[in-house]
Amino acid sequence: MYAFINTYQLLGQEKMTVSAGIGFPEALNIGILYQFNQLQIGLSIGTYPASESGISRWSWESLISLSGDFYYHFNGSSKYSEIRPWYGRIGLNCLRLEECSYIKNKLNTYLRLGRDFNLLKGFGISIDVGAGVHFYDWFIEKGQSNSRSYYFGIVAIPTFGVCLFYRLPL
Repeated sequence: MYAFINTYQLLGQEKMTVSAGIGFPEALNIGILYQFNQLQIGLSIGTYPASESGISRWSWESLISLSGDFYYHFNGSSKYSEIRPWYGRIGLNCLRLEECSYIKNKLNTYLRLGRDFNLLKGFGISIDVGAGVHFYDWFIEKGQSNSRSYYFGIVAIPTFGVCLFYRLPL
């Protein structure tokens, strides 16, 4: 009977990663990820600058994006990292758009396939693409107390992301 456990394999790859990127629906974002072996759990916050477009569908006063993600790294190897470069990613995103007459909250979920390109030890670029589902809207009209409307429905959306990352040495 084998009674010893290799603790290096169990605990040796725990790391924190910080990232900065752009994506849809995450917007221009910064994030933090916790890594355990080939798994990562992450949170990010994003925004886009205010838009002054004349087309009301694409104009806003402020935009905030909050995302939570789960990554599973599953294939390949890199000379700069023990974590595999190919990954699957599933996430949940809440987007808040404030426009001149109302506030719109959107809830999205997505599934992506991506790859880390490790450029140096601990530093690299991550690119992923996939599909998502936009399934909930909550509108609040400004200046109107209790003027709210809700929308439940499923709309397919494309999703993508590009980010720079740095794995912090622990």
